[in-house]
Amino acid sequence: MKKIVLPLLSLLLLFRTIAAQPEMVALQGGTFIMGFAQGDTDETPLHRVEVNRFFMAKTEVTTAQFEAFIDSTGYQTDAELGDGSYIWDSLGWHKMDGLNWRHTETGHLRPRQDYDCPVLHVSWYDAAHYCNWLSDMAGLERVYRFFPDSVAGDLMANGFRLPTEAEWEYAAASGISTRKSVYAGAGSLGALGWYSGNAMRRVHPVAQKKANLLGLYDLSGNVWEWCHDWYDKNYYAQTQDAVNPAGPFAGETRVLRGGSWNNSGKHCRIANRTSRFTDFRDGSVGFRVARMDRSTHD
Repeated sequence: MKKIVLPLLSLLLLFRTIAAQPEMVALQGGTFIMGFAQGDTDETPLHRVEVNRFFMAKTEVTTAQFEAFIDSTGYQTDAELGDGSYIWDSLGWHKMDGLNWRHTETGHLRPRQDYDCPVLHVSWYDAAHYCNWLSDMAGLERVYRFFPDSVAGDLMANGFRLPTEAEWEYAAASGISTRKSVYAGAGSLGALGWYSGNAMRRVHPVAQKKANLLGLYDLSGNVWEWCHDWYDKNYYAQTQDAVNPAGPFAGETRVLRGGSWNNSGKHCRIANRTSRFTDFRDGSVGFRVARMDRSTHD
C-alpha cells in the first residue's frame, strides 16, 4: 500500500507546485512619463523613463500560491520567526503574536476556500525568497542573494523578482506614454479595485474587478504591493530619461505601490508612493512578481 500512496503524494505536491505558478503577461515596454504633477511631493517632478520588455504576473500572489512555496521549502516567514504581524480590527492597526501568512487581515485563520485571496503578512524578504523559489522551479537564474546583513539583487538575471517601481507604474498605466489614467485601468476605482469605499474592510479574491488594458488585475487596491526598489523621496529628480531605473543604490525602506482594501482612492492612484522597512508585514501588504525578458538584452 505504501508503494502506491507515497508516489501519489509526491505527484500531488508536484501538481500543486506547477498549478501554483503565477500566470505571467508579456509587456512590450517603452517610454512613458512617470509621476503625477498634482500629486504628493515624492511624485514629482514628472520625468521620462524607459523600460525594456518584461513579464509581470496577472494577479497578486495568492495564499494558495504562497502555500506551495512553504510546502516545498519549509521556509519560515519573518512573521513566524518574529513577533507576528499587524492586524486590523476594532482597535485599529496593532501587532499580534502568532500571526502569519495563513491568517486574514483581522487575525483569523483563512478558510481554505479563500486561498484565492492575496497572501498577507509577508515581508519584502519573504517575497524575495518566494521569487528565488519560483526561479528554481522554472530552471531560471536566481535574482536575490542573501547575506547576514544585506541582500543583493541581480536585475540582469532572468529569474523571478519583484517589479521595479518604474515597471510597476508602467504596467499600472497600461503602457500609455501620455495622459495616463488616475487608477490602473479605464473607469472608476470602484470598477477597478477594492478600496475603503467598497471592500467592506477586508481583502478579496484576486481578479474579481476589471483588468486594465494589459490584462493585469488589482494594481489599484486590494493589497499594497512590494517593489524591488529602495525608497527615496527625492529620487525622481535624478532619473530623467533613465533606462530601466531600479531605484537608489541603498536605503532604509522599500517601495510599496497600489493601495489596499483599507485605503481611500488617494492612495490607490497609480502614481502614489509609500514605503516600509524590509521586514515589515501586516494585513494590507502583499506582492506580485515580475521577470526580465532576456531577448531585449541579448
